[in-house]
Amino acid sequence: MRVQDTGQGDRSSRPLASLQDFFGRGEVFVRQLIAENQRLRSELHEAHPGRDDLPAQHSASIIEDLMARVAELEVAAAATEAADDEDDDDTDTDPSDSARVLGLTERVEQLEDENYHLASMYVAGLQFHSARTLAEVLQTVTEILLNFVGVGAFTVFMLDEERQMLFALVREGGDIEACGEVPVHGEAGALGPFAAMIQRARPWTRGDPAYADDNAILYLPLVSNRRLVAVLRLEGFLPQKPGFDDNDFSLLSMISEHAGIAIETAWIRAHAKTVPLQRQAVEHLVGA
Repeated sequence: MRVQDTGQGDRSSRPLASLQDFFGRGEVFVRQLIAENQRLRSELHEAHPGRDDLPAQHSASIIEDLMARVAELEVAAAATEAADDEDDDDTDTDPSDSARVLGLTERVEQLEDENYHLASMYVAGLQFHSARTLAEVLQTVTEILLNFVGVGAFTVFMLDEERQMLFALVREGGDIEACGEVPVHGEAGALGPFAAMIQRARPWTRGDPAYADDNAILYLPLVSNRRLVAVLRLEGFLPQKPGFDDNDFSLLSMISEHAGIAIETAWIRAHAKTVPLQRQAVEHLVGA
Protein backbone atom coordinates (compact mmCIF):
# COMPACT_ATOMS: atom_id res chain seq x y z
CA MET A 1 0.00 0.00 0.00
CA ARG A 2 1.46 3.33 -1.04
CA VAL A 3 0.71 6.44 1.02
CA GLN A 4 -1.22 8.93 -1.07
CA ASP A 5 -2.75 12.35 -0.60
CA THR A 6 -6.46 11.90 0.14
CA GLY A 7 -7.32 15.44 -0.76
CA GLN A 8 -8.39 16.26 2.80
CA GLY A 9 -5.72 18.83 3.49
CA ASP A 10 -2.11 18.88 4.64
CA ARG A 11 -1.15 15.91 6.81
CA SER A 12 0.45 18.26 9.33
CA SER A 13 -2.95 19.87 10.11
CA ARG A 14 -4.69 16.70 11.28
CA PRO A 15 -6.71 17.26 14.48
CA LEU A 16 -5.02 16.10 17.68
CA ALA A 17 -7.78 13.60 18.41
CA SER A 18 -6.72 11.53 15.38
CA LEU A 19 -2.99 11.44 16.17
CA GLN A 20 -3.20 8.62 18.70
CA ASP A 21 -5.13 6.42 16.29
CA PHE A 22 -2.69 7.34 13.52
CA PHE A 23 0.32 6.25 15.58
CA GLY A 24 -1.37 3.08 16.82
CA ARG A 25 -2.11 1.89 13.29
CA GLY A 26 1.20 3.21 11.99
CA GLU A 27 3.27 1.26 14.50
CA VAL A 28 1.78 -2.07 13.44
CA PHE A 29 2.12 -1.20 9.76
CA VAL A 30 5.74 -0.07 10.05
CA ARG A 31 6.71 -3.20 11.98
CA GLN A 32 5.12 -5.38 9.30
CA LEU A 33 6.72 -3.36 6.51
CA ILE A 34 10.23 -3.56 7.95
CA ALA A 35 9.87 -7.27 8.72
CA GLU A 36 8.80 -7.93 5.13
CA ASN A 37 11.65 -5.74 3.93
CA GLN A 38 14.17 -7.82 5.89
CA ARG A 39 12.65 -11.09 4.67
CA LEU A 40 12.93 -10.05 1.03
CA ARG A 41 16.52 -8.85 1.49
CA SER A 42 17.47 -12.16 3.11
CA GLU A 43 15.86 -14.26 0.38
CA LEU A 44 17.52 -12.22 -2.36
CA HIS A 45 20.95 -12.74 -0.79
CA GLU A 46 20.30 -16.46 -0.33
CA ALA A 47 19.11 -16.87 -3.93
CA HIS A 48 21.96 -14.81 -5.45
CA PRO A 49 25.03 -15.13 -3.20
CA GLY A 50 28.01 -13.01 -4.08
CA ARG A 51 26.18 -10.37 -6.15
CA ASP A 52 27.50 -6.91 -5.30
CA ASP A 53 24.49 -4.97 -6.62
CA LEU A 54 21.94 -6.35 -4.16
CA PRO A 55 20.58 -4.06 -1.41
CA ALA A 56 22.41 -4.47 1.88
CA GLN A 57 20.84 -6.35 4.78
CA HIS A 58 20.04 -4.34 7.91
CA SER A 59 19.93 -5.58 11.47
CA ALA A 60 16.72 -5.76 13.45
CA SER A 61 17.83 -2.71 15.47
CA ILE A 62 16.31 -0.49 12.79
CA ILE A 63 12.89 -1.61 13.98
CA GLU A 64 13.54 -0.63 17.57
CA ASP A 65 15.02 2.69 16.49
CA LEU A 66 11.96 3.53 14.45
CA MET A 67 9.59 2.37 17.17
CA ALA A 68 11.42 4.59 19.69
CA ARG A 69 10.74 7.55 17.43
CA VAL A 70 7.08 6.53 17.20
CA ALA A 71 6.92 6.41 21.01
CA GLU A 72 8.42 9.91 21.22
CA LEU A 73 5.77 11.18 18.84
CA GLU A 74 3.01 9.56 20.88
CA VAL A 75 4.27 11.26 24.04
CA ALA A 76 4.48 14.60 22.26
CA ALA A 77 0.98 14.15 20.84
CA ALA A 78 -0.43 13.32 24.29
CA ALA A 79 1.26 16.36 25.85
CA THR A 80 -0.09 18.61 23.14
CA GLU A 81 -3.58 17.18 23.56
CA ALA A 82 -3.43 17.84 27.32
CA ALA A 83 -2.44 21.43 26.66
CA ASP A 84 -5.29 21.70 24.20
CA ASP A 85 -7.77 20.62 26.89
CA GLU A 86 -6.69 23.65 28.93
CA ASP A 87 -7.28 25.96 26.03
CA ASP A 88 -10.14 24.82 23.79
CA ASP A 89 -9.55 27.70 21.42
CA ASP A 90 -6.02 26.55 20.54
CA THR A 91 -6.21 23.45 18.28
CA ASP A 92 -2.88 23.86 16.48
CA THR A 93 -0.19 21.22 16.87
CA ASP A 94 3.37 22.03 17.85
CA PRO A 95 5.36 22.69 14.66
CA SER A 96 8.05 20.27 15.83
CA ASP A 97 5.42 17.52 16.27
CA SER A 98 4.10 18.19 12.78
CA ALA A 99 7.63 17.90 11.42
CA ARG A 100 8.06 14.55 13.18
CA VAL A 101 4.76 13.30 11.74
CA LEU A 102 5.88 14.27 8.26
CA GLY A 103 9.27 12.67 8.89
CA LEU A 104 7.65 9.38 9.89
CA THR A 105 5.34 9.51 6.87
CA GLU A 106 8.30 10.07 4.55
CA ARG A 107 10.11 7.12 6.15
CA VAL A 108 7.08 4.88 5.58
CA GLU A 109 6.91 6.00 1.94
CA GLN A 110 10.63 5.27 1.57
CA LEU A 111 10.15 1.79 3.01
CA GLU A 112 7.20 1.14 0.71
CA ASP A 113 9.27 2.12 -2.33
CA GLU A 114 12.13 -0.08 -1.16
CA ASN A 115 9.77 -2.98 -0.51
CA TYR A 116 8.35 -2.64 -4.02
CA HIS A 117 11.87 -2.77 -5.46
CA LEU A 118 12.86 -5.78 -3.34
CA ALA A 119 9.66 -7.60 -4.29
CA SER A 120 10.20 -6.90 -7.99
CA MET A 121 13.80 -8.17 -7.79
CA TYR A 122 12.68 -11.31 -5.99
CA VAL A 123 9.83 -12.00 -8.42
CA ALA A 124 12.11 -11.41 -11.44
CA GLY A 125 14.75 -13.84 -10.18
CA LEU A 126 12.14 -16.44 -9.29
CA GLN A 127 10.50 -16.24 -12.72
CA PHE A 128 13.78 -16.70 -14.57
CA HIS A 129 14.72 -19.68 -12.42
CA SER A 130 11.34 -21.34 -12.98
CA ALA A 131 11.22 -20.77 -16.77
CA ARG A 132 11.66 -24.07 -18.61
CA THR A 133 11.18 -23.06 -22.25
CA LEU A 134 12.51 -20.25 -24.42
CA ALA A 135 8.97 -18.88 -24.75
CA GLU A 136 8.64 -18.68 -20.96
CA VAL A 137 11.96 -16.83 -20.68
CA LEU A 138 10.90 -14.28 -23.30
CA GLN A 139 7.52 -13.84 -21.59
CA THR A 140 9.31 -13.17 -18.29
CA VAL A 141 11.53 -10.53 -19.93
CA THR A 142 8.43 -8.89 -21.43
CA GLU A 143 6.54 -8.79 -18.12
CA ILE A 144 9.49 -7.34 -16.19
CA LEU A 145 10.12 -4.60 -18.74
CA LEU A 146 6.46 -3.60 -19.01
CA ASN A 147 5.37 -3.96 -15.38
CA PHE A 148 8.48 -3.15 -13.35
CA VAL A 149 10.89 -1.11 -15.49
CA GLY A 150 8.32 0.82 -17.55
CA VAL A 151 9.83 0.17 -21.00
CA GLY A 152 7.03 -0.07 -23.55
CA ALA A 153 9.00 -0.57 -26.77
CA PHE A 154 11.78 -3.14 -27.09
CA THR A 155 13.12 -5.96 -29.26
CA VAL A 156 14.83 -9.21 -28.28
CA PHE A 157 17.51 -10.17 -30.83
CA MET A 158 18.84 -13.73 -30.70
CA LEU A 159 22.35 -14.49 -31.91
CA ASP A 160 22.91 -16.87 -34.80
CA GLU A 161 26.41 -17.91 -33.79
CA GLU A 162 27.26 -19.70 -37.04
CA ARG A 163 26.29 -16.78 -39.27
CA GLN A 164 27.28 -14.08 -36.77
CA MET A 165 23.94 -12.36 -37.27
CA LEU A 166 21.32 -11.06 -34.86
CA PHE A 167 17.68 -11.72 -35.72
CA ALA A 168 14.58 -10.29 -34.07
CA LEU A 169 12.60 -12.90 -32.12
CA VAL A 170 10.21 -10.78 -30.04
CA ARG A 171 9.19 -7.15 -30.39
CA GLU A 172 6.91 -4.95 -28.29
CA GLY A 173 5.66 -1.59 -29.53
CA GLY A 174 6.66 -2.01 -33.16
CA ASP A 175 6.62 -4.18 -36.27
CA ILE A 176 9.01 -7.10 -35.95
CA GLU A 177 9.22 -7.46 -39.72
CA ALA A 178 10.86 -4.03 -39.93
CA CYS A 179 13.84 -5.19 -37.86
CA GLY A 180 15.48 -7.51 -40.34
CA GLU A 181 18.84 -9.05 -39.46
CA VAL A 182 21.74 -7.17 -37.93
CA PRO A 183 25.38 -8.23 -38.53
CA VAL A 184 27.49 -8.60 -35.42
CA HIS A 185 30.38 -6.76 -37.08
CA GLY A 186 30.04 -3.36 -38.68
CA GLU A 187 30.94 -2.44 -42.23
CA ALA A 188 34.26 -3.84 -43.45
CA GLY A 189 34.55 -5.87 -40.28
CA ALA A 190 34.56 -2.83 -38.00
CA LEU A 191 34.06 -3.57 -34.32
CA GLY A 192 30.47 -2.50 -33.60
CA PRO A 193 28.64 -2.52 -30.25
CA PHE A 194 27.47 -6.12 -30.69
CA ALA A 195 30.97 -7.41 -31.39
CA ALA A 196 32.15 -5.45 -28.34
CA MET A 197 29.53 -7.24 -26.25
CA ILE A 198 30.78 -10.61 -27.48
CA GLN A 199 34.37 -9.69 -26.68
CA ARG A 200 33.44 -8.34 -23.25
CA ALA A 201 31.39 -11.49 -22.54
CA ARG A 202 29.86 -10.42 -19.24
CA PRO A 203 26.44 -9.29 -17.99
CA TRP A 204 25.75 -5.57 -17.99
CA THR A 205 25.80 -3.63 -14.72
CA ARG A 206 25.39 0.06 -13.98
CA GLY A 207 28.58 1.88 -14.88
CA ASP A 208 29.33 -0.37 -17.86
CA PRO A 209 29.39 1.12 -21.37
CA ALA A 210 25.95 2.45 -22.27
CA TYR A 211 25.54 0.72 -25.62
CA ALA A 212 23.12 3.00 -27.45
CA ASP A 213 22.42 4.67 -30.81
CA ASP A 214 19.62 6.54 -32.58
CA ASN A 215 17.44 3.40 -32.50
CA ALA A 216 17.85 2.52 -28.84
CA ILE A 217 17.95 3.91 -25.33
CA LEU A 218 20.18 0.99 -24.43
CA TYR A 219 21.39 -2.30 -25.89
CA LEU A 220 21.45 -4.86 -23.09
CA PRO A 221 23.60 -7.98 -23.57
CA LEU A 222 22.06 -11.25 -22.34
CA VAL A 223 25.01 -13.38 -21.25
CA SER A 224 25.46 -16.89 -19.90
CA ASN A 225 28.85 -18.06 -18.63
CA ARG A 226 30.78 -15.50 -20.72
CA ARG A 227 28.71 -16.34 -23.80
CA LEU A 228 26.52 -13.72 -25.46
CA VAL A 229 23.26 -15.43 -26.42
CA ALA A 230 20.99 -12.47 -27.18
CA VAL A 231 20.71 -8.68 -27.17
CA LEU A 232 17.79 -6.72 -25.75
CA ARG A 233 17.21 -3.39 -27.50
CA LEU A 234 15.30 -0.94 -25.29
CA GLU A 235 13.59 1.53 -27.60
CA GLY A 236 11.08 3.61 -25.65
CA PHE A 237 9.44 4.16 -22.27
CA LEU A 238 5.76 3.91 -21.39
CA PRO A 239 3.99 7.32 -21.47
CA GLN A 240 4.02 7.67 -17.68
CA LYS A 241 7.71 6.76 -17.36
CA PRO A 242 10.16 9.71 -17.65
CA GLY A 243 13.36 7.66 -17.54
CA PHE A 244 15.38 5.08 -15.61
CA ASP A 245 15.80 5.32 -11.84
CA ASP A 246 18.21 3.51 -9.51
CA ASN A 247 15.88 0.54 -9.04
CA ASP A 248 15.55 0.06 -12.80
CA PHE A 249 19.31 -0.38 -13.20
CA SER A 250 19.28 -3.26 -10.69
CA LEU A 251 16.51 -4.99 -12.64
CA LEU A 252 18.27 -4.45 -15.97
CA SER A 253 21.42 -5.98 -14.51
CA MET A 254 19.40 -8.98 -13.33
CA ILE A 255 17.82 -9.38 -16.79
CA SER A 256 21.25 -9.21 -18.45
CA GLU A 257 22.54 -12.08 -16.31
CA HIS A 258 19.55 -14.26 -15.51
CA ALA A 259 17.76 -14.04 -18.86
CA GLY A 260 20.97 -15.10 -20.60
CA ILE A 261 21.39 -18.11 -18.28
CA ALA A 262 17.70 -19.02 -18.67
CA ILE A 263 17.92 -18.83 -22.48
CA GLU A 264 20.95 -21.12 -22.62
CA THR A 265 19.36 -23.54 -20.13
CA ALA A 266 16.15 -23.68 -22.18
CA TRP A 267 18.20 -24.26 -25.35
CA ILE A 268 20.14 -27.16 -23.78
CA ARG A 269 16.97 -28.66 -22.32
CA ALA A 270 15.25 -28.55 -25.72
CA HIS A 271 18.10 -30.51 -27.33
CA ALA A 272 18.70 -33.03 -24.56
CA LYS A 273 16.94 -36.36 -24.41
CA THR A 274 14.79 -37.08 -21.38
CA VAL A 275 16.24 -40.12 -19.61
CA PRO A 276 15.53 -41.61 -16.19
CA LEU A 277 17.90 -40.84 -13.34
CA GLN A 278 20.30 -43.70 -12.63
CA ARG A 279 22.72 -44.08 -9.72
CA GLN A 280 25.66 -45.19 -11.87
CA ALA A 281 25.25 -42.29 -14.29
CA VAL A 282 24.79 -39.72 -11.50
CA GLU A 283 27.87 -40.95 -9.61
CA HIS A 284 29.88 -40.81 -12.83
CA LEU A 285 28.84 -37.18 -13.38
CA VAL A 286 29.96 -36.14 -9.89
CA GLY A 287 33.10 -38.29 -9.92
CA ALA A 288 31.98 -40.53 -7.08
